[in-house]
Amino acid sequence: MKCTKNILIGTTAVVAAAGVGFAVLPAFASDGGTSTNAASHTGHGGGETVTVQGERAAVAQGKGALLFVSSLNGANEVPVRSGPAVGDRDGVALQFVKVHGDKVSVAVKFRGTDKPTALHIHQGAKGTNGGVKVDFTPLLARGTEPVKGWAGAVSGTVKVKDRAVLDAFKANPRGFYANLHTARFPGGAVRGQFHRVTSAFPFDKALSNFQASVIKGQQIYRCEKGAGGRYAFQQHDVRATLGGPIAHSFVAPGSGKPQWIAADRSAVTGTLISKSPNGAGNIAELDIRAKQSGKKKGLLAKSQEILRLNTVGGVAPAGNCAKGKIVGVPYGADYVFIQK
Repeated sequence: MKCTKNILIGTTAVVAAAGVGFAVLPAFASDGGTSTNAASHTGHGGGETVTVQGERAAVAQGKGALLFVSSLNGANEVPVRSGPAVGDRDGVALQFVKVHGDKVSVAVKFRGTDKPTALHIHQGAKGTNGGVKVDFTPLLARGTEPVKGWAGAVSGTVKVKDRAVLDAFKANPRGFYANLHTARFPGGAVRGQFHRVTSAFPFDKALSNFQASVIKGQQIYRCEKGAGGRYAFQQHDVRATLGGPIAHSFVAPGSGKPQWIAADRSAVTGTLISKSPNGAGNIAELDIRAKQSGKKKGLLAKSQEILRLNTVGGVAPAGNCAKGKIVGVPYGADYVFIQK
């Protein structure tokens, strides 16, 4: 499977930085809840029976196919008391899934973690564990593919017999999660909830999509009069440096229109498609339509959709505030850029 150069990924981090100014990195660089559920994380025997299909025929983008993405890291894993080890702190992965009829195709790349020993789709909301519903583990017998900037990648297609599983997944992808297991972390090395991708892309090019994580970032809020005449902090701007490097801000403070500008001067602006809550204390996860606003060639030139995932922090301060006061709240997130 082909992969374009400069594919970037990093782990989500929150940086408590003073002030609101951020400098773009000077050079192009490689990217650098403990609740439990009755369904044990070790319960991999409940997976759906699958058979491996020929990849070339199955992964071609087809009519009626639906596309999904999951951004995986070790912090998303949910440990089970007295259960197997979970949560590789250094591990990250980016996984794409296509569902077409009874065929489920996967394309996943990983780094910072050992070679996978198992690869699954589990059913379970964020912070809970659930049983295996789709098992991609037979695909690992082929070995991993070399991908620049990544330890490896796996791709292929399996056939799922239980239509109800696929219907549930398509209806509520956030109620399912990807889980990559290793010998060191048999309970799960890295995990991520699934999200629907609304833009079509050829699945045999799935690994050309990339992820850039916040290196240093703040959500900027300004105290303004809101409903009922009370003053409260409202979104005013965002200032962040992502791996790439990519500078992220509003087109103008107070405009509500986000933009991303790469070091090569390719750039996009964004329009909100949808937002999803991501737990108390964290800003929402977003699905954003991208529009070109910079050079026609470059890192962001083919971006058509951006998903802000794995958000940490960044929530506006609560309570009363003084008119016009501006504050910056540190946040972390992984931004997935879907290419045409």
